[in-house]
Amino acid sequence: TFYTISIHRTTHSSVVDNGIKYDHSSSSTQIIITTQQHNNNPTIMSDLNHDYTNDDYRAFLFGQHPVNGLLLLYCSRKKKKPPHFQAPGGHVDKEDFDAALARLQDTSISSSSVDEDSSHPLLLLACKIGAARELYEETGIDLRNDLHRFQPVQIRKRKKDGLFTTSCVLKHRLFFRVCFTDDDFVTEGFDSMVALGISQSMNTEAPMLMLKLSEEHQGFLFEPDPRRAVDLLVQHSGGKVSTALDMAIAQGEIKDVTASLERNEPDVIVGHPMSNEAKDHTETEKGVLDCFECC
Repeated sequence: TFYTISIHRTTHSSVVDNGIKYDHSSSSTQIIITTQQHNNNPTIMSDLNHDYTNDDYRAFLFGQHPVNGLLLLYCSRKKKKPPHFQAPGGHVDKEDFDAALARLQDTSISSSSVDEDSSHPLLLLACKIGAARELYEETGIDLRNDLHRFQPVQIRKRKKDGLFTTSCVLKHRLFFRVCFTDDDFVTEGFDSMVALGISQSMNTEAPMLMLKLSEEHQGFLFEPDPRRAVDLLVQHSGGKVSTALDMAIAQGEIKDVTASLERNEPDVIVGHPMSNEAKDHTETEKGVLDCFECC
């Protein structure tokens, strides 16, 4: 038995646009997805029957705060590499594909994590699950139940079929963008949080947005200029992440937010815990839709 995904319009009082229900009472966005037996699309059938675990796929995300810029993780413990910055993400595990297949086959699930026009729903969903897992493990940001926030990044012009997975893949690496809000970070009690392993950013004037970093990373940085982020990521994953970000910028997928923040050059070598001398600042509140205007 094979499955395909269909998106249905809802008949509730909430506003519905192209199958996306905007519930203004709770400010939530939901796509109702069902699965049904389908034997007419050999591409989708092949995808759900394909063993992707033999292909060593990886998933990375370009997470951008609408005021502070792209989130980069600092790593100084790679044996064969100098200190460098990384984008959140990593290998997509077999368990991620198992979880994705279970979701696609569960007709009771209502989710916005599956893209209607993808010919590779299993691959795309598994990579979202893997990226969310890696993000949580590396930073403490938990979006594992908010996979709709992981949007495939167009790093090249889409082919005539218009499929997401033909435009967000580079060398077995899938790329997504996420718009972060202040609520995704630890924002209070820095003095008491240091003992719990909470870190402040490496920016010269660090915003009060803190993370619980894994042992793999020794710091993090917000980079408002995506072109500079391209240079900072050149050591990550054989340069593929840097290349993908450069391609995404060329496609207009990632925007420069330096106009939203006075630029201060970070010390990219520092990997020590940050002091509490960072100046607090007031940020303009922006929602997810506002963020994608700048991302």
